[in-house]
Amino acid sequence: MYVLTSQQMKEIDKKATAEIGIPEVVLMENAGFCVFEEIKKDFGCLKDKKIAIFCGKGNNGGDGFVTARYLLEESKDVHIFIFGEEVTPSSKVFLQVLKNLGADIQKLNEEVITSLYQKKFDIVVDGIFGIGLTRDVEGLYKQVIEYINSSKAYVYSIDIPSGVCSDTGKIKGVAVKANKTITFMYPKVGNILYPGTHLCGKLIVKDIGIPKVLAENVNTKVLTKEELNLEKLYRYPDTHKGDYGKVGVVAGSKFFPGASILCANACVKSGCGLCFLFSPAENVVTHNFRYPEIILMPVESKDGIVTFEGFKKKEEFLQKLDVIAFGCGLTQSEETEKILIHILKNFQIPIVIDADGLNVLAKSEELHSLLREYEACKILTPHYKEASRILGCDVDDVAKNPIDAALEISKRFDCVCILKSARTIITDSHKVFINVLGNPGMAKGGSGDVLTGIVSAMLSQGYDALDAAKLAVYLHSLSADILLERKTVQTILPSEIIENLDIAFRRVIED
Repeated sequence: MYVLTSQQMKEIDKKATAEIGIPEVVLMENAGFCVFEEIKKDFGCLKDKKIAIFCGKGNNGGDGFVTARYLLEESKDVHIFIFGEEVTPSSKVFLQVLKNLGADIQKLNEEVITSLYQKKFDIVVDGIFGIGLTRDVEGLYKQVIEYINSSKAYVYSIDIPSGVCSDTGKIKGVAVKANKTITFMYPKVGNILYPGTHLCGKLIVKDIGIPKVLAENVNTKVLTKEELNLEKLYRYPDTHKGDYGKVGVVAGSKFFPGASILCANACVKSGCGLCFLFSPAENVVTHNFRYPEIILMPVESKDGIVTFEGFKKKEEFLQKLDVIAFGCGLTQSEETEKILIHILKNFQIPIVIDADGLNVLAKSEELHSLLREYEACKILTPHYKEASRILGCDVDDVAKNPIDAALEISKRFDCVCILKSARTIITDSHKVFINVLGNPGMAKGGSGDVLTGIVSAMLSQGYDALDAAKLAVYLHSLSADILLERKTVQTILPSEIIENLDIAFRRVIED
């Protein structure tokens, strides 16, 4: 499913009208009916329902006028509130229809808003702003939204809750908290990213008759099962471990021994043929928690941190690898930086860089340059803070527009970027996928290490970087969601996500 920015949706609307010849009033009529249809489906008989509809001056308000007309056929207690009669031409058509029908239309002012608190509405329809909002919400608009949020009515928002930026999901000062949002043709970015997606309540996408061919050039999609390449998950009977790749996990220290275990366990559980764990020798006791299938490659260390000289002694094994997973729990030491420089200078092996690999990358111009020139496929898996270090910006800047941040990292290093968050972004700088699976139970240390292991295993089985990233993110989140069917978000552990991968794989393959 495509995900659109406000500008993309406006251009599609414009083409539907100017090039295809569908009048704007027809699209508005269809949109308003779709909203009414959802209300009718939810409530059934509306005869005794008291309904308030708040309509802004743009086309979102016009959709509200159409909705009001249909609701007037069902209930005599429908009240339309407007901010003024200076509305768009198409909206004016439907405002006049309501006037001709003798509908109760009131212009909002402070006195009217104050009186609303004395009334009890069953249903509120929010048609104030829609997808065009760019400024902070102030004045009467702010007061109305505060009233809507204080009411105990069931709230429907048209296209997107008013006050939510449709391009980022951020709140422009104050925003409606809807029970259900009806958006048209395709979800908008603000419908999918937090906090906008939370304020949408249940999101419904309705077709209003715009030809789908007009969206063919959109490059952002929701990550669904239909977007996954499952071909390589099938295994022919006459195969052996060598057919599924050899992964070298370079990870761990005495400070973070569990990171290496989680990464390697996830890797071998996700189907790689052989998994080698390059980690400090003194962590052998901790490595008892690893799957016995993992081949331990003890690396000489100093103060519990792998050394560059110790790592070089394992070079003959590195040459046999198909994939390197680098960074989980290594620490941000100079030795970590030297090892990554050595790998990028002397090998051309697909590499997944996470955690401390990203942290040393952020501080080193030499690593920046080497990674840009590295010809084998590369996947970077930063969270917001790691992304901000790499980009040299504040973490709030990443949070404000994570899609742009992921795209910038992908372009800068010619890599696939997996920007991890509640809505993980995956991009190869051309296509963008937004993952909507997963739950707060994943918000625990170690979840990222598990993802790195899964991604590396997908690469080792022959997937290209983008397909590997998509499949890994999907399986990772799906496994956590399956756990939530029998556990709570507080008790889900990253190690359990690994153990539960067999069910996630089965659902993806068989459903």
